[in-house]
Amino acid sequence: MTLTSCHFALPVDGDGAPPWVQLVPAGTFSGSDGRGPYKVADAQALIAASVAGGGRLAIDENHATDLAAPRGDAAPARGWIVELQARPDGIWGRVEWNESGRALLADRAYRGISPVFETDRAGIVRRLVRAALTNNPNLTQLATLHQQGRTMDLATLRTHLGLGPDADEAAILAAAERLASERTAHAVQIAGLQTQLQAAVKPELVTQLQAQITELRNEGARTRATAFVDGQIAAGKPIAPLRDHYITRHMADAAGVETELKKLPSLHTGGAGPTIITLHDAGDGDMLTETESAVCRTMGIDPKKFKEHQKKMRAA
Repeated sequence: MTLTSCHFALPVDGDGAPPWVQLVPAGTFSGSDGRGPYKVADAQALIAASVAGGGRLAIDENHATDLAAPRGDAAPARGWIVELQARPDGIWGRVEWNESGRALLADRAYRGISPVFETDRAGIVRRLVRAALTNNPNLTQLATLHQQGRTMDLATLRTHLGLGPDADEAAILAAAERLASERTAHAVQIAGLQTQLQAAVKPELVTQLQAQITELRNEGARTRATAFVDGQIAAGKPIAPLRDHYITRHMADAAGVETELKKLPSLHTGGAGPTIITLHDAGDGDMLTETESAVCRTMGIDPKKFKEHQKKMRAA
């Protein structure tokens, strides 16, 4: 929304304080300085928006509310618009003048009134905001749009948009539109990047990542299993031929394998002496030590074949 002011000549009554003042002309209008066109598209909607909540519109001097008040200076009201009315020639407002306002008008201190209204970017007048007593109406019915109610805001906009102090409203609007277009373009680029990112994270990529994670975990488990099994072999446990078997089992059930291997006798200790076990299946009275029996059980070797192998080795 943009705040704009129009100047009209003040009608006068007997004491110089008119009870009604014209605020906006009917239909489409422009300022003599070329700004506009502006249009009252729906007079009743404009009135409803202007007095929403039962508000009253202030009349000050020379737009003090917009120019002096932001600097901390006084901006007293000289009257209050308490009613709005749509007429064939535009929107009129009924004014309750205070004593200072009546005195100014009785003294003929001002001869015009400048309403301030909001317009959208299409130039449609959306809301009357307030009005000001002024002395520079340029036309009998419609005076020039001589100042922007938000002068300080325009100066700030010039600074933020990188414009010079002499940039007019058209230049400011063009710069603002360029900025809006750039922001829209950036938003489109960000949306495109998000789409590309979502497309990149495909199910097969997720599967690959999961496989890599699993592989890393398996490598850690294999390292721990290898260290334990090799440690048991070094301690004399008769499991060297089954090293890979026990490493694989340890990766799946570390606690179970460690309990099992810790119970196996060590070939280094010899225990409390050999325990003689009769090999009933041999039928020849040959005996195995406890260690030899443990090796056969662990490695799944037939005791008879184990003994036959020992004899062949001795004969050689």
